[in-house]
Amino acid sequence: MKGNTSLLKIYISASDMIGKNLLYEEIVREARDFGLGGATVFRGILSFGASHSVHSVKMVFPTNQVPVAIEVVDEESKIEAFAAKVKTLLDKSEKGALVTIQHLEVLEYRRGKKYNEFANF
Repeated sequence: MKGNTSLLKIYISASDMIGKNLLYEEIVREARDFGLGGATVFRGILSFGASHSVHSVKMVFPTNQVPVAIEVVDEESKIEAFAAKVKTLLDKSEKGALVTIQHLEVLEYRRGKKYNEFANF
């Protein structure tokens, strides 16, 4: 990762689907196929969004009814191009979302000594 870098954040529900696939898994797969530097999914414990409905792990919702945040980091131009792909996926899923881009400085980006490709994803 060189030059201007950006962080793409996508906030959705853990239960959101696109076809028969979980939306967050599909976004991460697409990021990997797009050749981006990395993507991570974080599970939230409490949220509300545009609908103002509160979702919490403490409530009577199934555990997959909680928020997730997907973070993708790479060069600014790649993130901007990938954001268009994410918009297409969100349009197809017809689910609510919040998508942001933050410009940042990467201090270190490297593979560990025992790097193995995660081939089964």
